[in-house]
Amino acid sequence: MAKPPRPIKPPQPVADAISEPSSDLDALPPRVRALRDKILEAVSSGDIEALRPAIEWNETPPIFARGARPLAFSQLVEFLRTRSFDGKGAEILAILGAIFEQPYVRVRRGPVETYVWPAFAARQWPDPTPETRIAMYRCSRFANIRLTNDIGLPLIERVGIGADGTWHYFWAG
Repeated sequence: MAKPPRPIKPPQPVADAISEPSSDLDALPPRVRALRDKILEAVSSGDIEALRPAIEWNETPPIFARGARPLAFSQLVEFLRTRSFDGKGAEILAILGAIFEQPYVRVRRGPVETYVWPAFAARQWPDPTPETRIAMYRCSRFANIRLTNDIGLPLIERVGIGADGTWHYFWAG
């Protein structure tokens, strides 16, 4: 008599392991630091087009909106330009600058390690200090200023860069 098949258990979600916030840029992997520097170079130029080399650093395009279909490299700068409140990209550059002024966290999900800026986007506390709350608003798009997350904090734009220097995402959450 054949044994009945054992039920297949669905894989259990892997919990994220989130480091303590850090401002130590020397502790970043070299490719993560190099991509951050490329992004900040574009920010300091004041021209959204200067972000193109950082975007094209990857083999695959970064994702710039949750739930959005991936865009081709050629479409990403224009997408950011139109997403910017001013229509020219200045808001996006200002937010990226504000994001990278903040501490980061290292997020590990299984074997995947991602560096996330700002740290308060990954580790949210229900009662931030007044200074942190101001920093949160600096990392939020004007169009999202009235929107909040599930604990009442602003929708914060965040950047995720893989340990190998791959720009994974820049989105709100």
